Amino acid sequence: MTVVQIWPVLSETLNAHQADNRIVERCCRCLRFAVRCVGKGSASLLQPLVTQMVSVYQVFPHSCFLYLGSILVDEYGMEEGCRQGLLDMLQALCMPTFQLLEQPNGLRNHPDTVDDLFRLATRFVQRSPVTLLSSSIIVHIIQCAVAATSLDHRDANCSVMKFVRDLIHTGVANDHEEDFEVRKRLIGQAMEQHGQQLISQLLHSCCFCLPPYTLPDVAEVLWEVMVFDRPTFCRWLENALKALPKETSGGAVTVTHKQLTDFHRQVTSAEECKQVCWAVREFTRLFR
Repeated sequence: MTVVQIWPVLSETLNAHQADNRIVERCCRCLRFAVRCVGKGSASLLQPLVTQMVSVYQVFPHSCFLYLGSILVDEYGMEEGCRQGLLDMLQALCMPTFQLLEQPNGLRNHPDTVDDLFRLATRFVQRSPVTLLSSSIIVHIIQCAVAATSLDHRDANCSVMKFVRDLIHTGVANDHEEDFEVRKRLIGQAMEQHGQQLISQLLHSCCFCLPPYTLPDVAEVLWEVMVFDRPTFCRWLENALKALPKETSGGAVTVTHKQLTDFHRQVTSAEECKQVCWAVREFTRLFR
């Protein structure tokens, strides 16, 4: 039996039980394995599958649809003829996702959605970065990522950090490829718009929100920003450090001026990522 033959059954099941997360999850899992198994051979299903995914997700935002979307981008994202359709899918899935996450405590209450959203966005960065970076949705995805950096949930936070790290890395990676200058310019524009906010939020999250096991991921993001534009990063980090509270609510000194300048020097003079990680680990202990 081919994927095309089983699709009507799965499609009907999705429609009939669209409110039931357990059944929808199993349908999505079946479709994921089918797409992985057949690869490009399932191309004829792409349009009806995406149309139904988006339609159901508008009413019942099951995060497994985001996961399935990431598989589709992974399989078809490098196909020129599929990129616009996949971008349309991403934009359509993002709108109800942002509405869900913008609710009070939305990020904390829906970590699976955060995890799957940024897995999908990361796949786009890996498979077709210029398509994503040239779109209007990228601004909103980056804003959501900045807000989610403070989320104390292992899988969700890991997905967010990986997205931000991979996104910035596209501005320096594979500089021999013909789209390199476009990627570099688009990442430069994104950093100009969001860089200071990102660094300030990361530093604040490290000191006050995140458990120690997340710090290597944070350090990798800081390292990528620094590799992309060290002089600007130095300025952003200085501004972020100035904005940190220096005293507790009781008036006790948390961190001295010398400790701030030492940390700034250690990070900005680092020659490899593990030096940044060590500096971040030592610095955040002052606030715990």
